[in-house]
Amino acid sequence: MERKPKAVFRILMMFGAFTLLVPAAFAATYEYNISGSVDFTGPYAVVMKPIDDTAKIFFQWWNDTKGKELGIKINRKVYETRYDATLVASLWPGILASDKPIAYLGLGGPDVSALMKRLPDDKVPLYCGTATYGFVWMPNQWLFQPRPTYTHEMAGFLSWVRMNKIKDRPIRVAAVSSKAVPAYVDQIDGLTTFAKANPWVQLIGVEWVKPIPVSMVSEIRRLATQKPDFIYIQTNTAHAIGTIRAQKELGIHIPVVVSMHNGLIQCARASGDINLLEGHYEVIAADPCIDMSKEPAVIFETYKKKMGIESEWASLPGLVAAVYTLVFRGVERAARMAGPDKINGEAVYKAMFVEPFTEKDLLGMVPTLTFTKEAPFSERDIKVKIITVKNGKAVMADDNWIPAPPVGKWGKS
Repeated sequence: MERKPKAVFRILMMFGAFTLLVPAAFAATYEYNISGSVDFTGPYAVVMKPIDDTAKIFFQWWNDTKGKELGIKINRKVYETRYDATLVASLWPGILASDKPIAYLGLGGPDVSALMKRLPDDKVPLYCGTATYGFVWMPNQWLFQPRPTYTHEMAGFLSWVRMNKIKDRPIRVAAVSSKAVPAYVDQIDGLTTFAKANPWVQLIGVEWVKPIPVSMVSEIRRLATQKPDFIYIQTNTAHAIGTIRAQKELGIHIPVVVSMHNGLIQCARASGDINLLEGHYEVIAADPCIDMSKEPAVIFETYKKKMGIESEWASLPGLVAAVYTLVFRGVERAARMAGPDKINGEAVYKAMFVEPFTEKDLLGMVPTLTFTKEAPFSERDIKVKIITVKNGKAVMADDNWIPAPPVGKWGKS
């Protein structure tokens, strides 16, 4: 009878030691929602599967790694918005009430135009992988974008052309866009402003077409009479492919300059023929994802096999990886600052301004980003990369990051 208290004491001591050794996996897990837009039925339906698949992969990767380490699980909630600002606006009150999201992941212009004035009151930061728009280039936004404006990116491309290809005269640029989406109009406003401020660039014509045109032969014939050196298209794959096919029909070749979301590989997959993109260009303030040895590609390929996903790694999945990684780094900072049990949209928002996100933080996908409350993108050291298609293969047009020249503001909210 006298030994029982000692035995009980030993048991309690053993149990106490065991609890100290319990792995993080047995610790409390706090769950949060990040909501977002998808477009499987609108103008970006043709590229939505790789976007969606990459999002699934990187959510799972983060939950398995940093999330588990912090005792946090993030649930992904998505809504079909058809790249339509009206639909985003109509869904938003329900999303706020049901998900209580700590962040929202948008597809681009419609999300920005529908939500930008509501976000400060609703205290939910919005992230988009698209380039920024002139109408949101202003202080105190709850919007974060890893890329500058489309005009900054095109300015970087034109600067590269001036240094390497056309040195003795102004560069003549035509454009294809659509008035159906405010962000598309904004891209032309930005390029117009840049050309007016820089006499070495001439914007010699714009054709406004439907978001998904049947044929663009008439429009491209008109632009061709102005003898442009390049055709600027930062809208969608339908415009890019339509422009190139129209050139084939007309027997001409004017290099098209696209962005990542309507980029060379995306157009090749949508058209079924990478040779169609021969001699055209893609420019973006991010890594073009040609090197499969880089960390984001390795993560993608590893989880692709685990999850039975069929999409292929390319520049568009890389863009998705970049913006999702930026969101996750914000959540990690919020967890350190407020505690893993006290994360909300405002905590994530505040965490974005603490210090720069280095290129290493962002898996090498984008240059170091320094966010301030003066702009929704990092205004420091803006750089781009350029790829082209040569002999049926996507290759770097230049191996280096290319500095973008200064771009003046335009647009109003």
